Amino acid sequence: MLALAACGGEGSDGGAGSGGDTLVIGYSAGISGGAAEYGRNVQNGLQMAIDDLNEEGVEIDGKQYTLKLESLDDQYQPSTTGTNAQRLVQKEGAKIVFVPHAGGIKAAQELNTSRDKFLIGAYSSDPDILSSGNELTVMIPPSFTSYIDPFIDKVDTKGKGKLGLLTTSSEFGQEWTKAATKSWQDAGGQVLSNNNIDYGTVSDFAGPVSKTLSGKPDVILVGGPSQPTALIIEEARKQGYDGAFMIIDQAKFEEMEEFTEPENLDNSVGIAPVKEFEGTEDFISRYQEKFSSDKPVNADIALNYQSLPVFVEAMKTAGSTDDPEAIREAMPEAVGEVDDKFKVAFAPDSITDKGHFVSDGLKAAYRNDKGEYEIFDIDQPKE
Repeated sequence: MLALAACGGEGSDGGAGSGGDTLVIGYSAGISGGAAEYGRNVQNGLQMAIDDLNEEGVEIDGKQYTLKLESLDDQYQPSTTGTNAQRLVQKEGAKIVFVPHAGGIKAAQELNTSRDKFLIGAYSSDPDILSSGNELTVMIPPSFTSYIDPFIDKVDTKGKGKLGLLTTSSEFGQEWTKAATKSWQDAGGQVLSNNNIDYGTVSDFAGPVSKTLSGKPDVILVGGPSQPTALIIEEARKQGYDGAFMIIDQAKFEEMEEFTEPENLDNSVGIAPVKEFEGTEDFISRYQEKFSSDKPVNADIALNYQSLPVFVEAMKTAGSTDDPEAIREAMPEAVGEVDDKFKVAFAPDSITDKGHFVSDGLKAAYRNDKGEYEIFDIDQPKE
């Protein structure tokens, strides 16, 4: 469970920053098992940023550093995340640990403000991450609550529609479902029975889909990992459903297109594909060449690629690599100092007092009946 995973990528020990002291960035995630693709996407985004930063050279308080990513596999077990975080901090010297799942983040939050203080790069859109008041947590992606009302507006049923519930039964899926249910009812709509299922263990989706469709929904809330989400949508279309889908932010359009006929995704709203943002062609091609991959480059990769330079810039501003509190305090200034070349899609423009990156360019997408993505703005609260 504590096996050290390969960092991946090229040039992680080279570039202009080589020859100086090594600065370890920690990472704990599920990088083996059923959810490994997600864990590796985040890992690759971080590694690509590290290699690019090393290439240009990292100087902090007059000293040269070479960044190094140390990755440990936690298989998405929060208790193992806590153990990994302690190992990364105590044995590897990491003062920043990235974790891409809410349970693991919450486990790390129980440790990071005690004797061995460290910053958490929290990659989860669960708003509960910030409610703990942990001063050394930085939440990277937009909160999923930012998307709910705009999504409902986009599939507007004039306050009389029925909402079917068919997301993943994970804690994250249930929190999404609870928040969307409240917003839908507040808008005057009816919410049908909850048919959420475990996307990781259920392989025959016909039954849950049929049960959901029996309520004659106008819109279905769906989502989990991209592959099973695409297959559930496909099954609903096979059973004659022609209504709209609201897709939670865990699933990505560009990935779902790989697992079902793209037209099945028409009349759906979700987060905007990275490829729809202007100027992302170079980033996508560089990533695919670097990791010898023809898979879609999604937000999990891009958001982590552009977040890590903020932490490094904050170290420069603070003049410290080992004082997490000083680094966190420097982040509001550091956000504005990051080179534009690291900004891919809805890059952070500021950070809130609670530690949440905010992008003034946050966008989502509605895929219309012509298979075209209609991009629209999302207002992200600056609380």
